[in-house]
Amino acid sequence: MTIINFANMAIRYKSVVLCRGLSEKNDSQEAYVKTLKTAGYVCDCLPTLCFEFINGFELQACLLSPLSYHGMILTSRRAAEAIGLVSKDDNVLHPWKSLPVYCVGTATESFAKSHLGSENCFGSQTGNSKELAELLVASIAKKSKPLLYPCSEIGRETIEKTLNENDISVHKIIAYRTLPSKTLEQDLLKFLDNSPKIFVFFSPSTVEHIIASLRKISYNMCNIKAVAIGPVTRQALFDAEIEVYATASKPDPASLLEAISNAEKIQVKE
Repeated sequence: MTIINFANMAIRYKSVVLCRGLSEKNDSQEAYVKTLKTAGYVCDCLPTLCFEFINGFELQACLLSPLSYHGMILTSRRAAEAIGLVSKDDNVLHPWKSLPVYCVGTATESFAKSHLGSENCFGSQTGNSKELAELLVASIAKKSKPLLYPCSEIGRETIEKTLNENDISVHKIIAYRTLPSKTLEQDLLKFLDNSPKIFVFFSPSTVEHIIASLRKISYNMCNIKAVAIGPVTRQALFDAEIEVYATASKPDPASLLEAISNAEKIQVKE
């Protein structure tokens, strides 16, 4: 990873807005804020999404049959939260603690360890579903027991499609819905002065709802320096015809800062 010299870094856009879910005010978010503030940025959080958990009884029934599964796939903290909600009795989770849990990113893995007691986590180095799917194909024998995969109703089919193509069974359960925050429009207005800002988008859903709100009020999109957490979110910005200022290679604070820093250095040279 590139070592960033904060003293020599030319900061053009000092204000950074993190567009995240209402329930994401946690250690992970604090890590982003601390990293950016240390580098000289003013960092704020815009609560963009809220989440509704669904199909709890179906998910619980699966958890009560651990011998039927090879392990579990968690592509977001929200999926891990869904597991926790239907497993209030520790006896439900205990048989799963030794089973492999494949996670996207360090934040999801950390939550799985601390809240689900998972002892065999893999994949924290992966930054998106495509990379995790490749790890799964390389790690799991064909025709093994299925992997339990709780996910969002708008989740991409990358993992399921890749595993099926490689004779690895997956049992997908829609465990939560992603919705816009009820106060998104009024919260967004607090950040819409005439000074350019870096808006960090953490998912395609944040892109959809924030861009729709900005266009609704005919806001000058030139004041938005859009930064994506990963290639999927970057593609969502492209699809919305928004210029992407930078893309983090992984969903973690250091990678985000590195991406922003590199983008600013390039723009200064230009």
